[in-house]
Amino acid sequence: MENIAMRFTLFSLLLLAVFVAPQTGLADEAKTVVGYVSTENQEAFEKTIKPLFEEFKGKCKNCEIVNKTPYDDKGNYSEKDLVEKLKAPDADVSFYLFSWNKKAGEPYKDLVALLEEKVASGKLVIAPTGKAANGEAGLPLSRSVMGQAKDVIIIGEALERERLLPQSYFGPEMLSAIRPPKEYIGQGYSPLYFGARLAAVWNKRKPAEWLEHFKTKKLKSRKIWLDADDLLGR
Repeated sequence: MENIAMRFTLFSLLLLAVFVAPQTGLADEAKTVVGYVSTENQEAFEKTIKPLFEEFKGKCKNCEIVNKTPYDDKGNYSEKDLVEKLKAPDADVSFYLFSWNKKAGEPYKDLVALLEEKVASGKLVIAPTGKAANGEAGLPLSRSVMGQAKDVIIIGEALERERLLPQSYFGPEMLSAIRPPKEYIGQGYSPLYFGARLAAVWNKRKPAEWLEHFKTKKLKSRKIWLDADDLLGR
C-alpha cells in the first residue's frame, strides 16, 4: 500500500510539473508592458496617460504601461538623467513609447545610439513625429532625434481629410499618421493610441517580426496613411 501511495504522489507531482508550470509560464509571457517616456511631470502620467492607456487598450487584461521617465526630486522631467535611466535592465519592458521628438543635436547623440541598441536587441521604440513650436520653422524628420535613430517607429497624427497636426515634423521616416478616437483628434494622442492597440496584440508576433510586419505593410500600401486597423488588425 505504501508503494502504491508513493507512486500516486509522484504521479501527481509529475502532472503538476507538466501542466501547471507551463501554464504559469504562459501567463507571465502573455503580459505586455509598455515603457513610457515623457517630458511631462509625474502627475501628468498618473492623471492623464494611465487612464487613457486603459481606455485605448480595450479588453486587454495583461497590458500595462509603466513610467520610465526620469524625474528630479520635485517630480519634474530630468533630461540629464534620461540615458542612464534607459540603460537600466529592462527585461520587464515589451517595447518603449516616447511622447516626444525634438531637433537632433550633440546633446542627443548618446540617446540616438542607445535607441538604436534597444531596437537591435528586440525592443521596439515608438515615438511621435514631434512638431515645431509656435514661431519656429518646420523640420524634416531626418533632422530630429527619433528620425536619426534607425528603425524607431514614428507615428504622426492624422486629422480630417488625411491632414497632419499643424507644424508636424514630416518625412519618409514615418510609419504612418494614425487617427485616434474621434473625441481625441488634434490632441496629440495618436502614438499613445497606437501603442495601446499594439500592446493588446503584442503576443501574436515576436518583437522582431513586428518591425518587419510594419515595414512590409508600409511598402505594399497604396493609401496615404495606414490606419491602426491596417497595421494591427481589427
